[in-house]
Amino acid sequence: MRTILKEGKANTHLTHLEELVLTRGEEGYKMARSFLLEMIKVLRGDGDTKVSTSVKWDGAPAIFAGINPDNGKFFVGTKSIFNKVPKINYTVEDINYNHGHAPGLVDKLKKALYYLPSLGINKILQGDFMFDDGMLEVIDIDGEPHYRFKPNTIIYAVPVNSKLGQQIGNVKFGIVFHTTYDSLHSGASFGADVSQLNRRPDVWFDDAFFKNDTGTVTLTDDDEERVVTLVTQADAVNSKINYENLPLAKMNIYLNSEIRGGAFADDAEGSYQGFLNWNQNRLDKRINKLKSEKGKQRAMATGTAELEAIERSKNDILNVFRLSRLLFEAKNVFIEKYNNAVYATKHFVDDGSGDLKVSNPEGYVAVDYAGNGVKFVDRLEFSRANFMMDKGFKKPDIKENQMLEIFWNNKKSTKMSLKEWHTLLPKTRKTNKRLFESLKSGKMVTSLIPDSKMVKLALAEAVQWAIDEQENLSPNMTPGKKIAIVPGAFKPPHLGHLGMVKTYSSMADEVVVLISSPKSQKSQRTINGMPVTAEKSKQIWDMMIADHGLSNVSVQVSNSPSPVRATFEYVGEDGPLEPGTTLILGASKKGGDHKRWSGAAKYIKPGVNLVDPAVSAVAPELRGDGVPFSATDARKALESDPYADLFFGDGKTQIVRDILGLDEILEMSSAGGGGLQGHVSNEKDDEDPLEEEREFVNEVIYYLYKQGILK
Repeated sequence: MRTILKEGKANTHLTHLEELVLTRGEEGYKMARSFLLEMIKVLRGDGDTKVSTSVKWDGAPAIFAGINPDNGKFFVGTKSIFNKVPKINYTVEDINYNHGHAPGLVDKLKKALYYLPSLGINKILQGDFMFDDGMLEVIDIDGEPHYRFKPNTIIYAVPVNSKLGQQIGNVKFGIVFHTTYDSLHSGASFGADVSQLNRRPDVWFDDAFFKNDTGTVTLTDDDEERVVTLVTQADAVNSKINYENLPLAKMNIYLNSEIRGGAFADDAEGSYQGFLNWNQNRLDKRINKLKSEKGKQRAMATGTAELEAIERSKNDILNVFRLSRLLFEAKNVFIEKYNNAVYATKHFVDDGSGDLKVSNPEGYVAVDYAGNGVKFVDRLEFSRANFMMDKGFKKPDIKENQMLEIFWNNKKSTKMSLKEWHTLLPKTRKTNKRLFESLKSGKMVTSLIPDSKMVKLALAEAVQWAIDEQENLSPNMTPGKKIAIVPGAFKPPHLGHLGMVKTYSSMADEVVVLISSPKSQKSQRTINGMPVTAEKSKQIWDMMIADHGLSNVSVQVSNSPSPVRATFEYVGEDGPLEPGTTLILGASKKGGDHKRWSGAAKYIKPGVNLVDPAVSAVAPELRGDGVPFSATDARKALESDPYADLFFGDGKTQIVRDILGLDEILEMSSAGGGGLQGHVSNEKDDEDPLEEEREFVNEVIYYLYKQGILK
């Protein structure tokens, strides 16, 4: 029977081992060091180890199944079973009602409800869907037939004549279980014991535990010495670091941009210079967005102080980069050993052309008995895989062979034709002339694109500009597509907004998030006195969209102060929509939100087909604790709430704070003895819903008057 590790009070959010020092400072280093030394015991077969390892299967979506102890009934569901108003599916009718907006998910849940009850699950198991009989296909690999299935990024292939191949050949449903819950109200337990579940010929299931801990996967004496040497070197470097006041969060964001470029702190001096350039670029952008000279001077003074602080801490920053690299190298020793195991499945990724490229498993997870978990993933390999992955769209015939060399850091660059870059990058119709010209001049990606999550999309926009320029392609939307417009002020955008956009992303070919720009002081929202501008909202949106891989979503800022007016201008005569487009106007089912579009048809460009907003409205998302999302609550959480991740996702709050400049304003407030409380205490008065409604009505009336509809 497998050991299942109970969730402790420690941080159970899985992060990369080498990132621990960047997220938790010296405490993070001690944790990473402990994991490395315990992993030596794991691969020696030492029964006294305090760590358990499992294989990361790249399945999707996550499915929960089991008996609800509250009523003794079997159910299936998604993470929404933990909502304040849970979406628990006991019947097919429940699935249609709770998830009818997502046909693909409905199909998988219905199959889970049909096939899984007979397994005899007596608790609640969480697993990753891997395949059904409609996904399995037979392909030839090196002259041997294999079953192929692709639940997510990784393509799995199993020899037809192997033991596993014979098991899944006639299977209708496949799932890997990895987490256990005693009830809907209990915490999660890492691991799932499937040894007592009933086997049936049309269902394949497994746990995620590693099956070859000893024997096939064994550290040699040289391997062990290598890890111990790296840890010893890391100890020496760590002893020299003063972690106090280091910009660790920004350093982590910067290093992620290096990973996107295929490197990770290869050269500490080069990374330090790249980090300086990255910060300078952020400062320049911040200053350029300001209109008043006084505001620019304040931003310049603050930014200069930040850069000077970085330079004063140069040795500590260099050593943190070196330390993270040493942990990275030690971790990779274990990844290499696990990758050499004999797996029942083969792993591939799409190289961007439809051809398969041999890959390793997604990675491995190590969990200790305190509930701390870390990921052992070859981040460089999978950043390349994600970067290269074909998004399944038809590429245009690009005849121009102009070359573009992109510099990832001071030492590494990649040179390809525009056609090759266009093939590998995500689909986009947005363009970025300035970025293309900067890349052509030889500037480093890491200094031009501060947010690592945005590298692929930003490069795609730069390349698209060059292609449009050469081929005279129109950047407007293609006729015949289904376009969803999701407007709002988004001050700031949070996971509730993202949930709506993700739903529309599955319903439409393209989604446009349209950010309005309120002009009046009352409509401007602040956090600790710092305004949440439309531009800052866009940066947060861009981060969230890239983080969740929503390649068919774009974000635009409108000059209109009202979301409704911004939308009418976008979909009107002078907007980019083409005749034949099917249009969805974003709305929530909450509070009859769709009613604001009741008179929209008259403003839409002729030939554009509007979906009934009452039909296309989507259910609002709930927070992880089951409470409805609120922008007001999100702003309050950003002021001081330690649970702000509920609004922005694990580990994302600091990035949002950084975008909004909140830490800077708090530092200025502290230096000046406070003085910001008035902004906070008055904000609730600005949120009066009746006042907002009156303002909304006035804006609509003004728009109708401007259009000549009202005289």
